[in-house]
Amino acid sequence: MNPLRRLFSVDYMGHKKWWFTFSALLIVAGLVSLFVRGGGNPLHGLRYGLEFREGTRIAVAFRQPATVADVRRVVSRFGYETAQIQETANVAGSGRRGFQVQVPTLTPAQQAELKKALDEAFGIAAVDGSPVFALQTVGATFGRQVVDASLKAAVLAIALILAYVTLRFQWKFAVGAIAAVFHDLLVVVGVYSIVNREVTTATIAAVLTILGYSLYDTVIVYDRIRENEPRLGRLTYGEIVNISIWETLTRCFNTTLTTLLPVLCLLFFGGPTLQDFAFALLVGIASGAYSSIFVASPVVTVLREREPQYRKLKAARAGQA
Repeated sequence: MNPLRRLFSVDYMGHKKWWFTFSALLIVAGLVSLFVRGGGNPLHGLRYGLEFREGTRIAVAFRQPATVADVRRVVSRFGYETAQIQETANVAGSGRRGFQVQVPTLTPAQQAELKKALDEAFGIAAVDGSPVFALQTVGATFGRQVVDASLKAAVLAIALILAYVTLRFQWKFAVGAIAAVFHDLLVVVGVYSIVNREVTTATIAAVLTILGYSLYDTVIVYDRIRENEPRLGRLTYGEIVNISIWETLTRCFNTTLTTLLPVLCLLFFGGPTLQDFAFALLVGIASGAYSSIFVASPVVTVLREREPQYRKLKAARAGQA
């Protein structure tokens, strides 16, 4: 049988326990990573960008070869043993590989001293006569503002999704949609912790975008379920949902694929900011496509199968078997 045709004959709702188990394993793996990396505090399990913390970030490229350990030896001479240092491509848009160094907030004099020490040790590279040395300082107030604004936006988005789905369908559908949204958020956060990727403002923008995209495929499936309920009233609710998924699977697959293609282009060929945005989108879109079928739909099925008419149908079908 054609592998694509097999997708249209799978008893998705009959295996919902497997989907729930798989999703739970994904989320637990992310939570374990958060706790381990955070030393028992999951809030510290992510590598936050400078926007979310107080400090100074330096992006620099050198004329001479250097390693992270080499750079750390120079930085440590100034008392910054805990500095975050990583090698990166396209430093400050120069097209050269170099390093990002994140340290506590530096005064202008300290900035000049550190720049001089790095230049003496490795020689700061130049592009078109300008040194490849970019410096950014952020205070604690700015970081708190970013976090507060992000949380408010996320809470508002989830509340609007809950209200929209409840009004358009009913509260049981809204529970499934919100379960899928939280699933996608936890998967994205878990993946960021597992791969130790830096969380930036671009990441937050992508996560808020994911909230809307996660709902898109879910509503497509929900619409077909609502259309099929009166037409397939003699079937169990799980069978109605299965048929609805079969009828919308091709559309969901094509939509996800055509969305992922430009995101992949941004991830591989975009600049650092676009790559941060694209990575979060890539994980979120893939998770959203999965959760629409394997989280939102099974949750609705579990809730609706408890209704008297569908409970009787399911019992009668079990008796015939």
